[in-house]
Amino acid sequence: MGIRVREKPNGSGIYWIFINHHGKRKSKKIGKDKKLASECAEQLGARLVLGELNISKASPTPTLKEYIFGWNDNSGIYPGWLRTFAEISIKRSTRKSYEGIIKNHLSPAFGNKILSDISSQDISIFIYQLFKKQLRSQTIKNIKNCLSAILRSAYQDNYIPVNPAQRVKIPKPEGEKPKREPDPFGWQDREILEDTFRKFKPFYYPLVLCGFRTGLRIGELIGLKWEDIDFKNRQIFVQRAFSRGYMSTPKSKAGRRFVRMTSQLAEVLQEHRERLNEMKGNRFKCWQDLPEWVFPNEAGNRINYGNFLNRVWNKTMLKSGLRRRTPHDMRHTWFTLRLSNGDPLHEVSKEGGHGSPELTYRTYYKWLPNESRTDIDALDNRKNQTPKRTLSAPKMKKELGNVA
Repeated sequence: MGIRVREKPNGSGIYWIFINHHGKRKSKKIGKDKKLASECAEQLGARLVLGELNISKASPTPTLKEYIFGWNDNSGIYPGWLRTFAEISIKRSTRKSYEGIIKNHLSPAFGNKILSDISSQDISIFIYQLFKKQLRSQTIKNIKNCLSAILRSAYQDNYIPVNPAQRVKIPKPEGEKPKREPDPFGWQDREILEDTFRKFKPFYYPLVLCGFRTGLRIGELIGLKWEDIDFKNRQIFVQRAFSRGYMSTPKSKAGRRFVRMTSQLAEVLQEHRERLNEMKGNRFKCWQDLPEWVFPNEAGNRINYGNFLNRVWNKTMLKSGLRRRTPHDMRHTWFTLRLSNGDPLHEVSKEGGHGSPELTYRTYYKWLPNESRTDIDALDNRKNQTPKRTLSAPKMKKELGNVA
């Protein structure tokens, strides 16, 4: 049984009572008196316990599968969570991932359960079973986040009194290693691969140089347009990315950023643009106007990642004689070379498009400089026992927050 008082919409000052009892739900608008709404809720609760309140005519609570894909009851037709909330509010790439999670995991486990019957204990048991199937903790976390997003919407739509997935934690097994460790290029290997591209695949050399010099994700490189390149200030504005077959915004809010260009990169990109201009109307008739993409394919269109990986990257890696790595390792290389060079963690994190320096540290701490740059003998100086600067706990927390 669930009876709760809720302000709807938030900030309106108007209070409603929502009843969810044995799969039946009903709502009643009370008004702007919150105290009256609470008193009415207590009375209704007592009547439900005594069996004096009949809500049999109320709309039944849908199952999880119905709520996701749509259903029809005595009060109308509902298109479902995927066609309403998800289609409007969730990025296309995330939505596609959620659809796979729903099909492979959530529908088999909870599809036929009434929303109000799904408990935190049910979700915890479900998570345990996923671990028994040898799924990784990050994969399980993604599954749980999908379920939580659905149940959060169900709570907001007043089908359930609370989101039972909200406080369920995903443990990380001791000793679990990342699915794939970063495998960055060293200085020498980076130079070898760049030289190999310049010799055998010169058309794509600027793309590879940009990847190594900026740390952009491959989808962000594919999505670059000439309007994003500021040669005067030597910087690139990252505002779109190609992912799962669609052009969209970067991976996260932090992904929308400005990244500085090195002198070499700025020079190579200017030469690259001139060469693309020279290819207009030549005997191959590749294109009539300068392609909008900074790194088009050889037909002047947007690069298809699968084709680039198989026909360009993999073949050039083979010619280089180096251990095979993926295009994403260009990004890992940018992070590791900058951190090993002693560049500030917060600066590298921001330009790399990470949400926080903590994420950068967790991923690349192995490549932080090993040598100490402080004077450990300063601890022996007894004359100066008081630090030059003392921070209280709140001030220290504030400073750390400013860095993040």
